[in-house]
Amino acid sequence: MKLILQFLKPHWKLTVLTVLLAVIDVSGSLFIPTLAAHLLNQGTSGVAFEELLTTGLQMGAVSLFSSICAILGGYACATLAARVGKDMRVALYEKSLKLSVYDFRQFGTASITTRTVSDITTIQFALTSFIQMVLPVPLVCIIALALSFLLNTTLGTILLILTALVFILALGIMRSASPLFTKLQKLLDRMTTILLENITGVRVVRAFNNEKREQNRMSDAFSNYAETSIMEEMSSRHSTTSRKAWSRSPLRLNGTASPARRRTFWSTASTR
Repeated sequence: MKLILQFLKPHWKLTVLTVLLAVIDVSGSLFIPTLAAHLLNQGTSGVAFEELLTTGLQMGAVSLFSSICAILGGYACATLAARVGKDMRVALYEKSLKLSVYDFRQFGTASITTRTVSDITTIQFALTSFIQMVLPVPLVCIIALALSFLLNTTLGTILLILTALVFILALGIMRSASPLFTKLQKLLDRMTTILLENITGVRVVRAFNNEKREQNRMSDAFSNYAETSIMEEMSSRHSTTSRKAWSRSPLRLNGTASPARRRTFWSTASTR
């Protein structure tokens, strides 16, 4: 993380703008259900049409502004990730030129190629996901819990307990899946090494009639990578599913809140 922050420092203005746009986007998504509840209460209480129109226009304005911030935030985040990836590739290339022949052979051509291409692309994707989905989470949790407690104390308490349980469950799944990412990197290096050996030594392979043996080596490397990748993807999906499962459970409130407040609560919880 410290290494990534070093590459973010030259682009700190773009970083701040990206984070700010993401925060505005999620804040607007959480504020719209509150306006919807207010509009529903106004409709059932028989207020004037002008008041309903005013609330509807407020919802439209918030939705439009939040959408614009989401689009600009996505563009800014993609631009930031591309610039960071470019700086990383340049730094890695310059560092590789300073390595001795012995050090370069210790790393291996396949490992250097993977680090330059695949790993940096993964870092770019992770940076984009972190800024757009992970970084706003603390603010989203605070706002969502505050709005839930304002609507109903019981609902807010339930949401707080379920949030803590889901967080503990997701943390356990992430810790169990962490070794799989390390294993994937080694398997990717192995695949690249075998592929380079087959390309550079194709004449030797044909001369000694070892095509079948090399096909089996590549097939085993691809199969091992596929199995590990599937396990990692399943762990990630379990983490996401555990977060969504509780918000769709058929909780019965038994009249503890009005329909408008219940609608707002579930909209806030789903946004989280």
